[in-house]
Amino acid sequence: MRGRVVRALRSLDAVAVENKVYPGTPDVNYSVGWVELKWLPRWPKGSDQSPVRVKHFTPQQRVWLKRRWRKGFHAYLLLQVGREWLLFDGETAALHLGKVTQPRLRELALVIWDRLEGEELIRWLTRHRN
Repeated sequence: MRGRVVRALRSLDAVAVENKVYPGTPDVNYSVGWVELKWLPRWPKGSDQSPVRVKHFTPQQRVWLKRRWRKGFHAYLLLQVGREWLLFDGETAALHLGKVTQPRLRELALVIWDRLEGEELIRWLTRHRN
């Protein structure tokens, strides 16, 4: 997933990041922001009524995304579930991912794609924040 996203964001000089010194740092940095990546092979059974758990979404990652988003920076979480891709702003992801049902996640997502489209992802990740 990381390689695919970095390739999609090539025009934004994206790089994969592995930071063992500062836990919580997102997986991908691009010219104007950051993206945390999460993956599930499929929607869990019962996720229409039970929270969708996402392993390895750490408290440090939640804090990092929420703090950066609240300070006005570009910080996002991209969740791939099977073939679907859901993009969340950092604060929404920090507050809700792993705590709400599939229908609620769909409501909270900025956008949902059936496949990763590089140009569309770039448009969302570089749009002005108000």
